[in-house]
Amino acid sequence: MAGKRIVIVGAGHAGVQAAASLRDEGFGGEIELISAESALPYHRPPLSKRFAEGLTDEAIALRPAAFYAAQDIRLRRGKAVEEIDVRGQRLKLGSGKRLAYDHLILATGSRNRSLAVPGEELDGIVSIRDLGDAYRLASSIVIGTRAFIVGAGYLGLEVAAALARHGVKVTIAAARPLPLGRSVSPETARMVVAGLRDMGIETIVGTGIAGFEGNGRRVTGVRLGDGSLRETELAVVGIGAVPDVGLAKYAGLDVDNGILVDEALATSAANISAIGDCARIRGCSRLESVASATFQARCIAARLCGRPAPAAETPWFWSDIGDLRLKMAGLKQPDDAVRTLAVDGGHVALCFRNGQLAAVETINANRIHVAARRILDAGIPLEMDAACAPDFDMVVHARALAARSSAAPCAA
Repeated sequence: MAGKRIVIVGAGHAGVQAAASLRDEGFGGEIELISAESALPYHRPPLSKRFAEGLTDEAIALRPAAFYAAQDIRLRRGKAVEEIDVRGQRLKLGSGKRLAYDHLILATGSRNRSLAVPGEELDGIVSIRDLGDAYRLASSIVIGTRAFIVGAGYLGLEVAAALARHGVKVTIAAARPLPLGRSVSPETARMVVAGLRDMGIETIVGTGIAGFEGNGRRVTGVRLGDGSLRETELAVVGIGAVPDVGLAKYAGLDVDNGILVDEALATSAANISAIGDCARIRGCSRLESVASATFQARCIAARLCGRPAPAAETPWFWSDIGDLRLKMAGLKQPDDAVRTLAVDGGHVALCFRNGQLAAVETINANRIHVAARRILDAGIPLEMDAACAPDFDMVVHARALAARSSAAPCAA
């Protein structure tokens, strides 16, 4: 595509990596990277983990400002895209300017799911999606005050732990019987609950939120589904995210819980691809993770440059909940058989499907996590009986697989 122009809408992990990978693959045409935010593109995971630490644009930037100039990537900050002219292969920006493209990559990410209950407009109710949200939450911290977290997913638990660390009395409400109920095994979720208790965080499970109470302008309490009232000075809503598909849907692209793409990440419209949190491969679940966004960005860059796609990687995720370093390798399913391992100072849950290792969850056991990713990447089945044997060592097994893989070409 020499001499062509590739436009990337969205400057999160997926968009920035796509621009960088295009240059790595030798693309010599124009690259336009459009961000609706005025800040330098930044890492989003620290927002919920480190919002109280005085985050700055530079400290969490994905790349330094000089990178974009050095790589001849035109970064347009604070520019909203209003419309895609699919037939004419042009974008309409908020300023009215028209920008032509030869190929368009949509990396629009996701947006926070709305709670939609009475009182949600009150001051003192916040959520985290961007750097401005993190600043607002940080400014709300007062030692000894109360905070109520609505939602017990990764973001809610990370925020809860950060607030508790700074002297705030925190309560979490989970709609399911356990926090992280959709994401991890019950065995791992119970370890997280124990960790939250050690942090002084109260967890309420199996309840919904009926609304918020206030004194006219500011929130003073949370009304639970059973009618009870919990007083609070701060409420944080973290009930998940939905893919940002508005631009694609208006342009007539196929959308269904994400912008639908094929295995090559191509959308239903010619010369338009989608990657990251906003995209969903047809027939598959949508993955929200930095690792997935980065991998898809590398894949689309390789395809547009006529290069082989990078080797498939096992999906993996992580979350820092206070001192709990939770990491997952592979995709757990509800019916997986789970076996736990005792490790010094940590927790390991092995998830088996049809008798073979399918996913591994760890808390404060990074060596096991790294080994699990290598084992799952190798694609060689690991049976339950072998993995649960008293003398089985996952790290040693991963090293053996790596040695066998490196020796294979010589044996051929």
